[in-house]
Amino acid sequence: MLDSQSQETLEGLTQTRIARQMLGMQQLGPHGLSEQWLLGFCGDAHWALIARSLGQDGLLFRSVDGRPVYAAFCATRLELDRADALLGEDLTIRSELERTSGPKIGSRHVFLNRGQEIGRLLMLSTFVAHDETGSNRRITRALPAQHCVLPAAGPDLSALDMRARQVSRSLRSRSVPSTPVQQVTPNVALDFNAVGLLYFPSFSRIIENAAETLAPIRMRELIYLGNLDPGETVQVRRDVGSTLITRDTGRIIAHSHEARHE
Repeated sequence: MLDSQSQETLEGLTQTRIARQMLGMQQLGPHGLSEQWLLGFCGDAHWALIARSLGQDGLLFRSVDGRPVYAAFCATRLELDRADALLGEDLTIRSELERTSGPKIGSRHVFLNRGQEIGRLLMLSTFVAHDETGSNRRITRALPAQHCVLPAAGPDLSALDMRARQVSRSLRSRSVPSTPVQQVTPNVALDFNAVGLLYFPSFSRIIENAAETLAPIRMRELIYLGNLDPGETVQVRRDVGSTLITRDTGRIIAHSHEARHE
């Protein structure tokens, strides 16, 4: 939970949110800030900023024809300094929302402890909806009924957007042989979100479970290319510094590139 000092501000056309959080067990891991907590917290901040930019208080978006529309993440890039002694410390998270290519929206989240930056997270999302089947394999692009006006993305978000599009073009139609390093069946209660999609932090957890090292993450850039239905199994294939998650058919649904602290 955010403490009583948490606040949201709006600066010109830029949607800005400043949150302050005392760091406890939920927010930390053995090597510092928890990747899972950061992704979930900043994902909520991203959605809340979009809702604010659309002029609504709630987090449920709808298309012109009334269908539920979701801000699904298509790329994230997390960078973390090594910081071990953070228990009981205060963390400030400054979040900003900007417009990238096409209908995509980007956010930048900077993590500050005692005035020093100790990490940052870039996020890109696009609006999607389920089709008439309701299957997570058949997510389609969609737009909310409202329109938001945002400033153009800075160089960091623009560069992530370009890399995400390049990776998507090169991998979306590819399949890989069924020789997985690890097979995982995501847990319905723990890995899927409120609208039934495999929650985006679960991709990072699956990748980390397959890692052959305990060294903490310094950078993880993850491109999300698809989703799956509850009960399905994914296959995890690792290479030097990168990981692929595929469906059991070999269809790639995520690509991760990471670097670690020594």
